Amino acid sequence: MKTVIAALAGTGLALFVAAAAWAQSVFVVSLSSSQAQIVVNGTAARSLWIGETSPEGVTLSDIRNGLASFEAGGRRFTLGLGQSSVAETVLRASSSGHFFANAALNGVTFPAVIDTGATFVVLNWDQAERMGIDLRQSQRVTTHTANGPVPAYVITLASVQVGEIGLLDVPAMVIEGGAEKLPAVLIGMSFLKHFEMRRAGQTMTLTRSNPR
Repeated sequence: MKTVIAALAGTGLALFVAAAAWAQSVFVVSLSSSQAQIVVNGTAARSLWIGETSPEGVTLSDIRNGLASFEAGGRRFTLGLGQSSVAETVLRASSSGHFFANAALNGVTFPAVIDTGATFVVLNWDQAERMGIDLRQSQRVTTHTANGPVPAYVITLASVQVGEIGLLDVPAMVIEGGAEKLPAVLIGMSFLKHFEMRRAGQTMTLTRSNPR
């Protein structure tokens, strides 16, 4: 975590916002008897009623026995809560050697970087406020960064999606301060431990290893 934060300190936000060329993916965040909340292609969450189609062309056809049936791109597929239509995502290293991505936290998209040295998914105070997270009831702790000790709050994110893959109920940490403290979300081991990580040259593949 310290190493990645130090490496990010002198960079501009433009480094993190790379154009996404993901195949269409659907990640189910919540389900009721007649409605599904999904994340499509890692963008903002969409709430669909049965028979409704998202702006990306994903149609919710039916919900039965806790499973949602979708149609998209001429194909049909069925997903349960917390499941994704794609089992893996491929990231490419930047010129600095770090793996950046657009990550959707609770359906809100932020620039992010993979950090195997971070125990949690880590975000800054401004990002938490943008998601409407109330930190007053959260556990307050102190974490150590490249800039020294920083007050932080332990939370649980309802959903985290990186590229085409996602998880529900992910432990995370919010540090005080904004982009000057943490320019990008750190995708740490509370998310990564659920995936097999394979690196080949300038690419990293994350594959779902233990669905939950």
